[in-house]
Amino acid sequence: MRPIYETDQDRGREREVHSYLESKLDCVFKVADRLSNVDGFLCSVDGEMVAAVEIKTRRNSKAKYPTYMLSAAKWRNGLETGKIYGVPFVLIVKFTDGIYAVALSDRYKTSHGGRYDRGDARDAEECIYIPIDKFHEV
Repeated sequence: MRPIYETDQDRGREREVHSYLESKLDCVFKVADRLSNVDGFLCSVDGEMVAAVEIKTRRNSKAKYPTYMLSAAKWRNGLETGKIYGVPFVLIVKFTDGIYAVALSDRYKTSHGGRYDRGDARDAEECIYIPIDKFHEV
């Protein structure tokens, strides 16, 4: 079994994004179970599910890289979850200069990528690369 790298600080940063989304979009963020395919669901104030959501936080500005890399497995699982519930799968990223979102489609090419800083060979995997100009500020 793979190690879980998510920390209490990571969860705290995600909760900050939940609160921001709720206040900015006048919605409710429902957190999914730990280790689910998505982090949660955006719902209208009357409870209607609007989107399946994956949240990431980064320590760089949006403009640092021309693309955003996401695990292809995370992408496929998120799309499947959205399909099950009949809602889009949305990636929300908190960069140092703002919070941005993109609704993901099934039309990305995959390539090998990942992280190499933790010494975990399974951190390098099949990934998708989302053009950064597809993200919109929330």
